Amino acid sequence: MSDITTHLLLPYILAAQAQKHVTHNEALRLLDAMVQLSVLDRDLTAPPATPADGDRYIVASGATGLWAGWDLNVTTWVDGVWMRLVPRPGWLAWIADEAIFFVWNGSAWQSVGVPQDVSDAIFSLVNDADPTKRALFSLSGISTATTRTFTLPNTSSELAILAGTQTFNGNKTFSGNLTASGTVTMSGAAATIGTSVATSTYGMGTGATTTGVTKTVNLGTGGASGSTTVVNIGSPTAGAGGTTVVNTPIVTFANTVTQVGMPQANLTAQLLGLGGATADATNRLSVNTPNVLMNNAGASIDVTVNKNAAANDASFSFKTGFSVRALFGLLGSDDFTLKVSPNGSSFFDALVADRNTGRVRFPVGVALTGLAADPGSPTDGWLWHNSTTGQLRARLGGVTRILADQDVPWITPAAGDYALTTSGAGGASTGVLAGAAGRIDLFPFIPRDDITVDRLSVNVTTLIAAALGKIVLYAADATGRPATLILETGDLDFSTVGLKEATVAQTLRRGITYWIGIRHSSTAILSAWASTATPDLNGGAPVTTARKVLRRTLAYATAAPGTWGYLASETNAGPGTAVWMRAA
Repeated sequence: MSDITTHLLLPYILAAQAQKHVTHNEALRLLDAMVQLSVLDRDLTAPPATPADGDRYIVASGATGLWAGWDLNVTTWVDGVWMRLVPRPGWLAWIADEAIFFVWNGSAWQSVGVPQDVSDAIFSLVNDADPTKRALFSLSGISTATTRTFTLPNTSSELAILAGTQTFNGNKTFSGNLTASGTVTMSGAAATIGTSVATSTYGMGTGATTTGVTKTVNLGTGGASGSTTVVNIGSPTAGAGGTTVVNTPIVTFANTVTQVGMPQANLTAQLLGLGGATADATNRLSVNTPNVLMNNAGASIDVTVNKNAAANDASFSFKTGFSVRALFGLLGSDDFTLKVSPNGSSFFDALVADRNTGRVRFPVGVALTGLAADPGSPTDGWLWHNSTTGQLRARLGGVTRILADQDVPWITPAAGDYALTTSGAGGASTGVLAGAAGRIDLFPFIPRDDITVDRLSVNVTTLIAAALGKIVLYAADATGRPATLILETGDLDFSTVGLKEATVAQTLRRGITYWIGIRHSSTAILSAWASTATPDLNGGAPVTTARKVLRRTLAYATAAPGTWGYLASETNAGPGTAVWMRAA
């Protein structure tokens, strides 16, 4: 004889068994859990945090924690522990949170295949395979003493045969033909006609209208002043694709149209006339308006004129009485050309931009209109004729220069040769110059030809232990005074005598003023130019001793000033330190 019952697997009390009440109570506990089975939920994969004694659940698939391995089993919380009940085929369980019965078929819990929620007011039909599919039938919408009868026809697509007068509220969809012999009024906030996504034809106001008869089709009428009426022809989605065809030769707007807005449009017409102009075979696009504005509120404006081959013209023409007087564009080649004509038949090339180099040439020369005075704020690259002085002038390197017919040649050093950095006159000669801790000496230098430099050098004649130095180079401002720092070399060793070189890569331009100088950390003595070779820094009250350098004191560990900031008090009578530069 087995120790448990056949169906519910309840334990038997065995012969001569001690503590028979334990087995008996265990069987009662199992019966209490199984009989009239009602579970709280069937969707949990882990035990709830605070169960009440006797709470029962169907464990969902993918169980974890204390329920791990109990998928689809029944569990109950008894005496502080979870008890597992393995269902047998045919077990029926009430799911409390869904208010529905489920039955165990041996592998899954299935909804019961009989109507649920049957009452005198409502009942529902539930799909066995997917219980979320439900049909509810309610009597709440029927008035007292009213009977509604629905006859199901021999068809699978209609719910009932409609007879007599019918009122449709809400959205209705008709997949077949809908014929209305009278007025059809749709008063809802939204109504849709013609929702097919396949090839379809929908007619409004169709039928052959005879000559002399006017047929009116109103779309979106009844708008009050200040309202907006949107009539979608084609897709109701902004920016959607597709093609809309209007099959009528004349379209007239009866009222004044002040604006036509199109986010994007490709306008195709063999002959197009705008502003009352009539297009013809010669002027296929004709615009009759005093001005044409091409405007873009964004970053750019683009107008494109395309041509098929390099030998074709792609041009704009300007006419007087339909006789061409000016042309510009890609005329007969890919060079950009501006042509003018006195008579509309012969043309002069006024300007040509070479397509390969971008270089501009003026085939008939350039005539500069004379200015009585120089421009107020010229920038580098400006060129003009001062008619008062009779001079051709240009703005170069922040300085206005006279373009004369004479030039002083300068022998440009060959690669590896050294160029001098001083020139001028005045004062007694000297051969050396002692430094001072933190001192900077600057003097001007104007190359008379372009020179690329790869070395800057100074010569130490008397060393100082641990002494260092640096060479600095400044650009000049519009007045020729030192302005922006161009370079500052690394440390040069002044603790030994001899030539000290700094490697650089710098191009100095002809006729541009530069300021070159030396920084000292100590009192090492360096070679200096003779005073006669160092230019005077003129200005201020008359002096008996020429001013040779600008001198400033700045802690050596501090970087050279990014902008010098000229002070007249910094002018000094001392000569400049000899600085050589080697041509690259």
